[in-house]
This record gives sequence, structure tokens and C-alpha cells, in this order.
Amino acid sequence: NPNKFVEDLSHYKGSIMKAGQMISQYGEYYLSEEVNSKLKLLHSSTHFIGFESIKDQLNAKHFAELKIVEKPLAAASIGQVHEAVIIEPNTQVVLKIQYKGIENAIRGDMVFLKLLTSTVKVFPKGVDVTDVFSEIESVLKKEMDYIREAQIVEEYTQKLNDDFFYVPKVYKEYCTEKVLCFEKIEGEPLSNINSLNISQTNKNKLGEKIFELFLREIFEFKMVQTDAHGGNYYIDASGEKLILLDFGACLKFEDELILFYQNFFKFSFLQERENFFKTLSDFMERSGKYLEFDEDQLWDYIKLVSDPLRSESYDWKSTNIPNVLFEEGKKLRATLKFKSIPAQFIFLDRKVLGVFTLLRMIGSSVNMKKVFDGVVIKAVVD
Repeated sequence: NPNKFVEDLSHYKGSIMKAGQMISQYGEYYLSEEVNSKLKLLHSSTHFIGFESIKDQLNAKHFAELKIVEKPLAAASIGQVHEAVIIEPNTQVVLKIQYKGIENAIRGDMVFLKLLTSTVKVFPKGVDVTDVFSEIESVLKKEMDYIREAQIVEEYTQKLNDDFFYVPKVYKEYCTEKVLCFEKIEGEPLSNINSLNISQTNKNKLGEKIFELFLREIFEFKMVQTDAHGGNYYIDASGEKLILLDFGACLKFEDELILFYQNFFKFSFLQERENFFKTLSDFMERSGKYLEFDEDQLWDYIKLVSDPLRSESYDWKSTNIPNVLFEEGKKLRATLKFKSIPAQFIFLDRKVLGVFTLLRMIGSSVNMKKVFDGVVIKAVVD
């Protein structure tokens, strides 16, 4: 029963909850609208737990200098959000408080995830997924370090330098490994955009800036917020400013992996087949990963994936490319032979899928070629 499955997932936390959120991104293209609409709720709401169960995560400074609302504002996979006021000077903030014992549940969650992915046949039979689950576990542990997230927010904000985006201020004096404190902002989740009175012009601008930000992450920042779903972006009433939230899954990647992705996009965009396959071959050789594929079929797929990048007016609202990619991807995967998966690809691939899903959800019409040229040419020149 799919509806019961979604309801059951909403009671879980940690890795299991993350699995449901990831399924919802892929579900955009192959689950029923009813089931996927329920899965999308996992991005912004799960079942709350009582304040008494998590107040021990707070310290004496929190209770002395903050007035905390005990009723949760929102809940997520590893913590829940509470409104608060810094008593002096009467500043409204929110606290993201981590669930007690969540770090101890990861190992058990990994066992569940392995069983789940095996049951629904996420990975091909016989493929070693040890590295994949190790990487998932590593990323989840990073998400649980709120001191790290506070530092990432500061670094990302400095690199961003774009008034179209807004990153809520972090109050580091109230941050610990288990508590994150940042300014309270007003807005609506981007996932609610179709219920708001946002002009098509502003929808187009939103799509353009989201795509531009993604390219800047790859070509300029070399750090990627890999959890790109509608609950992690808020918009103001007019849709003229995009608020960026939740940097726990913002990852820094080694130069070798980032260079591969840069060349992947660049050579796909330019349709330089020889350079594309040389890049792929070099990466596989250096990473020690084995991959056998039908070159013609893979190249046809790459041309299809990169087709929107060359468009001067790509209509994401009416596109059927995600559906086509899903069907063609199944055919392609049937021809691939590999022993293990480069685990880091999961999170970057998730970001690519997330961005394309956001653009379709917004219903943007974007000059993708202009945006791509602007970011990539500037990065090459710099």
C-alpha cells in the first residue's frame, strides 16, 4: 500500500527519512501524482516529538538568553525547528535542535536502507555498493555536525555575493554540535509556488537563477548543496528573492571529481564526443572503477541530457525530457557493466536531478545557453 508506506516513513527519522525524501525526487517522474504529492510532504513536515524529549540538547546559555517556543515550527529527518527570541536585543531566531541519539541510529538505518534498496532493486544485481553506503553514512554524519554547517553557511555566503539570493544569518554564539541558531525569515517554500500569485516573468527569473547558482557551485564554488528540493528554498511574496536554507548536505569535492563534472557538462554542451569519452576514461582509470558501456548508446543519452543546455528558450513547464530520460536511462543501464559505483556521484547526480525537477516544478522558460555560456566562459577565463 503506497499511501501507508508514505505515512510510515513520516514517523521515521535519520537515514530512513532521507531515503523517503530521495525517493520523492525520483518519484517526480515515475510515481503516481497522489503518492508523490504525499512523499513531497516529507521535505517539510514529519511527526514532531515533545520538547521535553530534546531540551537536554540545549545548554545553560540557551535557556538564560533565549525565550524558546516549545511547540515545534517544523520537523525534519535529524532534528526539528523551534522559534525563539534572543531576549537582548529582542531578536527573532529559530533553533534547529537535533534529536537525541540520532547518531546512534545511523548504523541500524544503513541495514534498513540496504534491505530497502535490495527489495526495490535500486542497484543492479551483483554490484558492490559498499562504497555507496559508506558515503551515505559519511554525509549523514556531516549533516549532524551543526558547527560544521554554521561554518559552511558563512563560507557559502561569502562566495555567493548575489543580491537575488538571501542566506539567513547564523548566530554562532548559540550554535553547538547539536543546536543551530539562525535568523527567522518570512517566506513560502518554493514547493508551494503554484499556489502563489507569481508572474511568469518572475518564474522565469527564478529558474534562471537556480540554474546559474548550480553552475556556479560546480565551476566556481567547488562546493555543492546536494539536497536540492523545494523545501530547502523559500521565496518572498513576489518571487523576486530566493532564500537558501539547510546547508547540512553542502559538500566540498576533491578537485579531480569537480574537474570531471566540469568537463562532463562542458563537453556535453559543446557535443565534443572524443573529449567527453577521454574525460570519462581518465576518471575511471584514476579512480580504479571499471565501467563497460555501448559508446554510441551512451553518447545518444548524453546528447539528450545536454539538449536543454543548448536552448535559448527552454520551456520546462511543458517539457517531457525527464520522462524520456527516465525511459532511455533504463535502457542504457541495461547495457552497462560495472563492479562498483563511484559513491560521490550519488550526491552530485542527486543535485542535477533536483535542479531539473525544480525548474519543471516552477514552470520556467529559461535561456539555458546564455546562462551556461556566462558561467562557464567566465570560469575558464578566470
